[in-house]
Amino acid sequence: MPLLALLVIACQVTCGLHVVRSGQERYWLYLIIALPGLGCLIYFLGIMLPDLLGSRRGRQTINRLHDSLDPQRHLRALRDELEIRDTRETRVNLADELLRLGQAEEAATHYQLALRGLDSDAPDILLGLAKARFATEDYAGCQQTLDRLIARNPDFRSAEGHLLYARALEAEGNDLKAEEEYQALSRYYAGPEANYRYALLLKRLGRQREAVELLQQIQAYARRSARHYRTLHKEWLDLSQKALLELQRG
Repeated sequence: MPLLALLVIACQVTCGLHVVRSGQERYWLYLIIALPGLGCLIYFLGIMLPDLLGSRRGRQTINRLHDSLDPQRHLRALRDELEIRDTRETRVNLADELLRLGQAEEAATHYQLALRGLDSDAPDILLGLAKARFATEDYAGCQQTLDRLIARNPDFRSAEGHLLYARALEAEGNDLKAEEEYQALSRYYAGPEANYRYALLLKRLGRQREAVELLQQIQAYARRSARHYRTLHKEWLDLSQKALLELQRG
């Protein structure tokens, strides 16, 4: 079979699977089958591409592609902008990008420099600083930063910051307090990450049965949830499934 025909068939299969899995109208299938090349092109431009560009996963994919081609492209632009305008926004944007690229130590410096004037206790900047300190394995510094955040901003709520606090406590060896925070998180945290990390703590503490039960709860909830939930949290669901299988085999 000619290569071009194989490519067309592959495109039809890919587009057809997307129609079914994403719940699109079935007339798209007829179009893809009736007009193999043109139908696939119309479907890709009209449905798949906008979905890819607009979804969180799609944006992440595009960002990874850009990073693989030129990892420093956005960072250079942010450094240039900071030289022109040294503001809260430019500092924080640069720090966020540095942290995303794994340059946490420099990110922490910029977060600290952004904590000035009216923003000396800004919760979003303090949360960024706490993330950077955690990434540099300064767990005590991370905890102290989060303590300051809550003390100066008592009405501020962040599930992400709460999870970071629990992880910092665990990394410092304060397992009892970390477990209390994980238990609190399990009552409201939107995704499976918090319970997955709690299960790992239970496993490390030798409480295998409790860890298995928690991991089973994660999988059961995912099975009952919409496909969007499973797609959004695929990384943590896969890790939870792997940990569960390991515990059940062990």
